[in-house]
Amino acid sequence: MVGSDRRVRRTRAALNSALLDLIIEKGYEAVTVQDIIDRADVGRSTFYAHFRDKDDLLLSGAEILRPMIDGTAGDRPFGFSLELFRHARSHRLLYRAMAGRRAGSLFLKWFTDMVAGLVREDLQRYRPRPGVDVPLEVLVQFVTATCVSVLSGWLEGDARASADDVDRMFRTLALGGVAAAVDLTPTRDLESPDRAQ
Repeated sequence: MVGSDRRVRRTRAALNSALLDLIIEKGYEAVTVQDIIDRADVGRSTFYAHFRDKDDLLLSGAEILRPMIDGTAGDRPFGFSLELFRHARSHRLLYRAMAGRRAGSLFLKWFTDMVAGLVREDLQRYRPRPGVDVPLEVLVQFVTATCVSVLSGWLEGDARASADDVDRMFRTLALGGVAAAVDLTPTRDLESPDRAQ
């Protein structure tokens, strides 16, 4: 049983690694299941024993990202962002292929939804400013779009800036807008975490 589990992990890792290499080489949309199984040196039936299609393979690998950056926030607003930018810096070619101009729409949607989830959880810790009526989801979309745009621009551009520099840029833009609508003093005991939508 242990040997079988090890084999499953090795096969899945080989398929995931093959997909990532191919994404960097040719972009996600151009990659086929045949490309993946050829690169991983596994049979078609083996591939389909583990994954429905290449989208399923992609998302299974992407799911490891959120736990890596979730919980890194501490008490500062959008604290997850620094770890996200550091991860992107250390995997620049992959992020560039996935979140840049050659991006696969599936990953981009998953990535954007993941960032939106982190932003939403974070914003629920703060109270809206009295007399300012900006729904939570508008703020979530604003911060998410800012994060994804800054990341994409950094990866597609010169990218000499460090992850810390890019994080400062993102935080300057995002916090400036959010602070007009939300009191950024943490209030963990809000009466309702689902404040006005």
